[in-house]
Amino acid sequence: MTEHSEGMPDMGMRMSGIMTTEFVSPGHPDKVCDQIADAIVDKALSHDPKSRVAMEVTGGHYGLVVIGEITTAEQFDIAKVVKEIYKSIGHNDHDLGVFVNVVSQASDIARGVDIGGAGDQGVMTGYAVRNPEGNHMPPVYMMARALTQKMTDLRCTGTTCLRPDGKSQVVMMDGKVTHVILAAHHAADISTDDLRQLLLEQVIRQVVPATDPVMVNPVLFDQAIYLTDGISGNVVINGTGAFIQGGFNADAGTTGRKLIVDNYGPNVEIGGGCYSGKDPTKVDRSAAYFCRFVAKSIVAGGLATEALVKVGYAIGVPTPSFVTVQTPLLLEENSKLQAHILEKFDFRPAAIIERFGLQRPVGWCYRETAAAGHYTDPKFPWEKTVDI
Repeated sequence: MTEHSEGMPDMGMRMSGIMTTEFVSPGHPDKVCDQIADAIVDKALSHDPKSRVAMEVTGGHYGLVVIGEITTAEQFDIAKVVKEIYKSIGHNDHDLGVFVNVVSQASDIARGVDIGGAGDQGVMTGYAVRNPEGNHMPPVYMMARALTQKMTDLRCTGTTCLRPDGKSQVVMMDGKVTHVILAAHHAADISTDDLRQLLLEQVIRQVVPATDPVMVNPVLFDQAIYLTDGISGNVVINGTGAFIQGGFNADAGTTGRKLIVDNYGPNVEIGGGCYSGKDPTKVDRSAAYFCRFVAKSIVAGGLATEALVKVGYAIGVPTPSFVTVQTPLLLEENSKLQAHILEKFDFRPAAIIERFGLQRPVGWCYRETAAAGHYTDPKFPWEKTVDI
């Protein structure tokens, strides 16, 4: 099961050696845009499950632009949705200007989607890897996400010096954390030293195992220190010092700019299309979720330690152009598994939408995927598994 045949990718290489990835908080400008775009998708589907939505959001310096297409049975106030989401994230800018330029879906696209065809061309991927936590995600990715989530949890449970913006980055060597980098948006009335001590104790020490190299002798630096020997402890918190300006007050954001964060980190290839702002007829989203579902089922079922599933579509065509399954199995075994996957799973866009109930979310919403990650949450239907 662990041998590799000539011509097949070494899936284990994706999870060995030196790896790094980042994650960003829900208040990061790019993630604010993703959440707003997906809140518009949620609103449209709540009125009309057959809604077609393709939203692009960009914002910066107290202004925000929403452009794109919506075809839905009931119109709603997009600017109102934008302001509600921005405020709910924790940003308190009351003079946020919103410009909306939205039209109906082009008829040339609609005629292909109406008969069950893909809403766009492209390639989508889904990945899973065996790990002790059982979530089948890359450990370095999960560590970076856990650090950012811990900062958000602290803020939401009363740590008033923290603000919504922020990000994390983790370096791991052979499964052990060697470097942690945090950028934490904060109030003006806390010193850099106090903030660093707070985050070291209440975030990093709560998430990173005490036995990992970075925690054996963590050192706080005033400036960012780059990886040198890969083993000495290194913690960087707000490497430039203060991070008082955050959100759109400090930086611009755009929907879909955090593609690696939305997927599996930089060690796993992705399809290239963003998820947020798109209704499920857009295969960039729905087919990527389905590929994850298939890959996770392969790994959860013990058929391989890692799996990468790829699918490609032509716009307006229901049948995929191709489906491939890559695992560490020998070539012949992998070929048999791929053939079995093609027999067992229906990759047509309409079938995916129906299987997961993507036009009528129950117990979950698309904005949640944009805020904290599209994978691992058990309430998302594509995170379940089936026997193969």
